[in-house]
Amino acid sequence: MKTEIIDGEIVRTGGGNVFADLGLPHPEERLLKAKLMHAINAEIERRGLTQEEAGKLVRLKQSELSRIANGRGSGFSTDRLFEVLRRLGRTIEIHVSAASGPIGELCFQETA
Repeated sequence: MKTEIIDGEIVRTGGGNVFADLGLPHPEERLLKAKLMHAINAEIERRGLTQEEAGKLVRLKQSELSRIANGRGSGFSTDRLFEVLRRLGRTIEIHVSAASGPIGELCFQETA
């Protein structure tokens, strides 16, 4: 996070990961889960499904989909979120490439 003073006001600019900015543990994993939950919600909305209808497709209770819809990802592993997306007809591709620094990054890119 970058801090500067503009017109006498302290302005803090985030670094692109709110979880890292807040100092939470495992910020890249948290951001990945948030993006996966967003992709799940977008696909359910794109298809015009209710949470109940989607739940039958992905084998989750409506209450579990409600937690995903509200961004409450505790209790959901990335593997489980991958499986939900697959059951919604989305393909998951994982690419491994050289890191630009000593530690690699977790990246997420959603395509149409």
